[in-house]
Amino acid sequence: MRHGFAGKRLLDLACGTGNSFVPFMRRGFRVTGCDASPAMLAQARLKAPAAELVRCDLRDLPTLGSFDLVTCLDDSLNHLSDETELASAFAGIARNLRAGGMVAFDLNSLLAYRTTFATSAVSELDAVVFAWRGLGSANAGPGCTAEARIDVFAPRRDGTYERAVTHHRQRHFARELVVELLAEASLECVAVHGVLPDASLDVTADENRHPKVLYTARRAEGGER
Repeated sequence: MRHGFAGKRLLDLACGTGNSFVPFMRRGFRVTGCDASPAMLAQARLKAPAAELVRCDLRDLPTLGSFDLVTCLDDSLNHLSDETELASAFAGIARNLRAGGMVAFDLNSLLAYRTTFATSAVSELDAVVFAWRGLGSANAGPGCTAEARIDVFAPRRDGTYERAVTHHRQRHFARELVVELLAEASLECVAVHGVLPDASLDVTADENRHPKVLYTARRAEGGER
């Protein structure tokens, strides 16, 4: 396969309800999923009873095995507050990769913080209303912190609505910093792709054109665990 990947052992970090690892299971991967939320893991367990699920934090990842592939998708790493936390996450990933094993993760780009996190929108799905309020700036620069608030209105049987509010705070990580921190963790960056809104990939990543960037890295053969 491209970049020399081989194997069927997958560690999916910040796996949530399992949507990101279920397609791998269908392709024969043996999956271990990690998430900090017991509620998310409970849903993942119902969806994929065969997966091994572990509650843990990205910033303090224990050694769970020697995996062929580690994934961390849906901009989960952007929720880390600074480069120290990102470095800790990369070190944990390296500890769980076999020599030559691969990691793939995505990060939100500057475009995402200048658009999605700087605008507001309202949508509806199955009578549930989602109100997104971006609190960021259209002029956000590299390394910025961006925030957004989501109000969810779910209908009750009596005709009223139940309201739930969540607040999201993310950090932008510039490509140069990401590659440097990967190297410090004995992870060699082998590819950086731009992710288009339809989830297709561009060979060249452009933070002003792609809302997300996908990184692929390999654990150095002689790197420390």
